[in-house]
Amino acid sequence: MKISIFGMGYVGVVSAACLLRDGHEILGIDPVGAKVADLGRGCSPVQEPGVAELLTAGHRAGRLRATTDPQESLTGSDMAWICVGTPCASDGGIDLAAVETVVRQIGRTLRGGAERPSIVLRSTCLPGTTNERIIPLLERESGLTAGREIDLVFHPEFLREGTGVEDFLNPPKTVVGEDRPGAADRLLALYHGCGAPVFRLSIAAAEMVKYWDNLFHALKITFANEMGAVAKSAGLDARRVAEVFCADTRLNISPKYLRPGPAFGGSCLPKDLRALLRLAALKSVRLPMLERVLESNEGQIEQIVRRILAHQPKMVGMVGLAFKTGTDDMRESPYVRIAKALIGEGVKLRIHDPVVQPQRLIGSNKEQVQQALRHLEELLVGSLDDLAGADLILLNHPTVAAQRVLDWTRAGIRVLDTVGIAGLDPQTPRYEGLYW
Repeated sequence: MKISIFGMGYVGVVSAACLLRDGHEILGIDPVGAKVADLGRGCSPVQEPGVAELLTAGHRAGRLRATTDPQESLTGSDMAWICVGTPCASDGGIDLAAVETVVRQIGRTLRGGAERPSIVLRSTCLPGTTNERIIPLLERESGLTAGREIDLVFHPEFLREGTGVEDFLNPPKTVVGEDRPGAADRLLALYHGCGAPVFRLSIAAAEMVKYWDNLFHALKITFANEMGAVAKSAGLDARRVAEVFCADTRLNISPKYLRPGPAFGGSCLPKDLRALLRLAALKSVRLPMLERVLESNEGQIEQIVRRILAHQPKMVGMVGLAFKTGTDDMRESPYVRIAKALIGEGVKLRIHDPVVQPQRLIGSNKEQVQQALRHLEELLVGSLDDLAGADLILLNHPTVAAQRVLDWTRAGIRVLDTVGIAGLDPQTPRYEGLYW
């Protein structure tokens, strides 16, 4: 294919080099004359392992050109990739000036012409940016209707400096955002045989994936450094402790605990976090991120209470009271906290948790729940059928079939699902997902 790449910075150059390796013809467009001059000689304007060799080979094969003139960019092109930067604006948002400049150039070049390349936006954008700002701008400048006369897809990049070529050629995943089925077909043909899983999402969801990835990386680095500071203060080599931590790929380095859902609770996480924060305070070690974890967790619980009360229910049914399914442990259970808050607001409760049996509770588990819910036995019901008289049902455990939820909603009961019951459409009337 012939591919025009707007923006010959890091992402644009690495992409060009790898696409040249696969036999494609590349035209690089950039307003900086020095970059264009480098590319015109087959040289790389960025320092990145493996890139210079691929650019040189592509140039020798006559498949690499570069220009500062956007008017030349789309002649005969199958695709136009937008790889310009979206730096931080003064208010902390993103600066879209470069993206919008390129989109205007592309739109004006398309207006009145016969060219219809696929437009591929790789620049990092906040969710909603492409649909709310970029596509309308393209349509105004080109006079074309996106999704019918021209396609624009969002294709986030996951290239790390120093390993960009390897990341491009052997990605962990390929993500495309399209708002018309099949809009990304031409783009995905480039990756045929790559072997990485392909995710076709809405444009906004694809935009969000990039931020989800990057912010988790920032979180991991901060977590490791804060834990390292505590380890150091205790006279330990944090590298050795981290080595043991990373060896656990079942829970630690895994998908566990990484999907949105209820707040955490139980006998371990809250108390261990408090204990480590106390140790850090005694050692005069600041842990800004970890210090806010409990505050954030409290906010999750308070948000659920507010969402329930917003519907002004007289009676609420709860599925699950223990901090997780399959146990009767209610120590620091977020659902006990929710139940107590609702009772305090005058809401009647019916709770179904077949594992919780008041007569068998012992120790601190019994003490904590009795302090929060003095008449627990009066709140518990023996069957899901006993929840049918509620105005709203809160699902805390994934122990209810989708059909049961549908029966409740059809009977006029609102359902708030914090765990993501499989098989339910988020658009179902009277059904609310926690974050979906």
